[in-house]
Amino acid sequence: MARILIVDDESLIRDVLRVICETHGHEVVEAENGDQGIDKARSETPNLIILDMNMPNKTGWEVIPLLRSHPDTKAVPVIAMTADASAESREEAHNAGCDRYITKPIDAKRLNAVMDELIG
Repeated sequence: MARILIVDDESLIRDVLRVICETHGHEVVEAENGDQGIDKARSETPNLIILDMNMPNKTGWEVIPLLRSHPDTKAVPVIAMTADASAESREEAHNAGCDRYITKPIDAKRLNAVMDELIG
């Protein structure tokens, strides 16, 4: 079992992700914005972070460099999550430091496969 931090401003998306993760045997910690996500990433020691890239105030694009520059979070795998399925956005997320990229709506089988790949 792994501890997964879900960072998304939409409670419905967090609920769906929580059910998928918990059904797959993982513990879930949630954050509803980028600042809270950074704080919880540093205090909760997650094994994986699922990060919405398009949130108000502090986007995932602003969060990922802060995670990668901090010693407590620099090695934690991050899955970028967004509705933008373009190749450009996927490449930008990879270049920003995200380990994988998934699109909304969430495909539970795909997400589980990616989680298994990153954390076993």
